[in-house]
Amino acid sequence: MRLLFQIITFFLVIRLNASPIVNATWLSQNLCKDNIKLIEVGTSYNSYLVEHIKCSQYTNFYKGRWRVNKKNVPMYLPEPEFLINILKKMGISNADHVILYPKKNTDIYSMAETAAIYFTFKYLGHEKISILDGGYPDFKKKFDLFIEEGEFKVKASSNYKAQIERSILANSNDIIESIKNNYQLVDAREKDFYLGINKLKGFGKFGTIESSINIPSKWFLEGRGLSFNNSNLFKKIFNYSEIDLNKNLIFFCYSGLESSINWFVSYELMKNKNSKLYEGSLFDWVSRNKPLFKIKL
Repeated sequence: MRLLFQIITFFLVIRLNASPIVNATWLSQNLCKDNIKLIEVGTSYNSYLVEHIKCSQYTNFYKGRWRVNKKNVPMYLPEPEFLINILKKMGISNADHVILYPKKNTDIYSMAETAAIYFTFKYLGHEKISILDGGYPDFKKKFDLFIEEGEFKVKASSNYKAQIERSILANSNDIIESIKNNYQLVDAREKDFYLGINKLKGFGKFGTIESSINIPSKWFLEGRGLSFNNSNLFKKIFNYSEIDLNKNLIFFCYSGLESSINWFVSYELMKNKNSKLYEGSLFDWVSRNKPLFKIKL
């Protein structure tokens, strides 16, 4: 009886905790089921209407207001009730398994936008949420039969209860206390931004937060595309960067977008549950008149 109980518990845990990544084959076998909510993350609604994976709805990370401007900080994480209303309009319930997929590998922030929305679901305490590895291009290449056009209609849900997971969200105080609390800071931007050689247009300062280490988010993506590299390569990247995956980590970039990929890899794929995302990132940091540090070349 005890063995039977353990087996049943094992399969219940598997059903409850969805894999953070699903592949095209798995999705092709689970399309259009009642408990599967498939969401295309793109920047063109017309592109979605022309072609998308069957039974998927569309969202735009920016126009869909997954992030808002607040206190002179762009792309700030909205209040929970605001986010819950987005989920309700998309017909998502707590029991649904939500699958996110990026549309185009030509958009340099496609996977970052997808990972940022994934983070939002985790912040709201959603249990079953996954990213389609390879995104739309890989799925279409393998399963063109399941590509359709037009709009997929969804019925809004009347109820969604969030259980906020604040442990994954860092703020400026966490950065200030990082040494005391034994947190390692990881800058997810490109190397030239990290070194202070170049900066984002419209951002006022060069450099990074003092004592941070750099891992550009694109390192985790195969060919800088829409597929994740394998776990052995992840380990080599962290080892090369002298980051201990058993320690507390805080990931940041300019506005929490690129660093969502780093957080996803660390928290979900490498199972470091002591990983946090500084959502406001450098825009929030400098808005508080905090200094940036230039690496000496």
